[in-house]
Amino acid sequence: MNILPRTTSLASLLAALALLSACSSVTREIRQEPTITSAGILAFRDICLKSAPSFAGAETAARSHGILELTDAGFAKMGMNEDQTLGVQVQAGKECAITTPSQNDSSLTQQFLSMAGKFSSTPLAQSVPTKITLDGQTFILMHDRRGGEAYVLLKAP
Repeated sequence: MNILPRTTSLASLLAALALLSACSSVTREIRQEPTITSAGILAFRDICLKSAPSFAGAETAARSHGILELTDAGFAKMGMNEDQTLGVQVQAGKECAITTPSQNDSSLTQQFLSMAGKFSSTPLAQSVPTKITLDGQTFILMHDRRGGEAYVLLKAP
């Protein structure tokens, strides 16, 4: 009777199971990146972040989101789309903001921070307000939910 191969196989199997058990007991939470579902966040990306830090291309980008004209109010340019569900306010080199009506979505701030973090050369905090660095310039990033959704990028003093 040849027991040695069976014992070796059994020992190998037990060692493999012990290793597998050890590996499976190490857990790490991997947070799934939220899917961007908000037209306001997408507009913020295209109008504000992609044109920062000067915001020179913001007016052109606003047109692609249905905001056909920005009115010069003296201190900033502002406009809204036809059904007034998307607004923009831009002050060259200083501020860019997107507004929408209130949305019943508790993930909006996380969507916003996740998307904005892709543009920053420094890590972002996971709450607002936070600082973001764009082309070596520091801005304050804010999501204000009072009376609607306001996504704001403001040049830090």
